[in-house]
Amino acid sequence: MSDDQDRPKLTVVAENSRKQIDANLLQEQLDYALLVLAANVIRVVRGAGKPDDIIFQCNDVVKAAVEYKDKVGRFVSSHSVAGALRLPRERVDDYDSFHGQRQLAMREMMDGSLQVVASRLLRQLTQEHRGEREMFEAFRDLERIYQDLRKQREAEAKAARTRSAPKRKPAKRKAKKNDPPVL
Repeated sequence: MSDDQDRPKLTVVAENSRKQIDANLLQEQLDYALLVLAANVIRVVRGAGKPDDIIFQCNDVVKAAVEYKDKVGRFVSSHSVAGALRLPRERVDDYDSFHGQRQLAMREMMDGSLQVVASRLLRQLTQEHRGEREMFEAFRDLERIYQDLRKQREAEAKAARTRSAPKRKPAKRKAKKNDPPVL
């Protein structure tokens, strides 16, 4: 018997139709155009980026959205637009660890910073103050996390020094000529 005869015949079965596969591809293209636009807008707001590209990037987003509607038969959902633009949440394995707490504080600082920027652009003072509170509260958390780590390391270093240092008896003082005799 040859190897070909021993192998079972396999058939590829896909649950996604061609239309669904095309819709997924068009969604990915739209998501990417949105991300490129959003990243550049954020960079321009902070004083960098490519302001000359913004209108072209807006056009790319509109073209991708129209192509999606033409091929799929509906506009892309607001949920999927938000999903494309939302910062991914980092996976935190241990919320109580230094790294887990640091990750959460950094995320809260970013969220607060973005709130401040968006609110300041639109002159929404109440939301700006909310973002500032969130940002500074996270900053204080981050400071506390680092202070706790510093204290922990100092305590560990002190314990290590104490363990490694041999206990010494006080040195005996040599008697001098004029010292009274010890009884």
